[in-house]
Amino acid sequence: MPDYRSRQGEAWDQIALSRLSGEYQMGDVLALNVDELDALLLSGETHISVPEQAAAERVRSLPPWERM
Repeated sequence: MPDYRSRQGEAWDQIALSRLSGEYQMGDVLALNVDELDALLLSGETHISVPEQAAAERVRSLPPWERM
């Protein structure tokens, strides 16, 4: 699992967009960072776990009714 250090004021969807395929994978990032779920905007240098790109690509290949 790759590690990431947040920037001051960065939001979860911004991390998903920059590190994965898009904002719609924000749930994958949140699932790996349950200790930080109370933060809407992250402080600088917060340690964030990001799923591997291969796992994110598998989710995108599912049909829409199975993505939930």
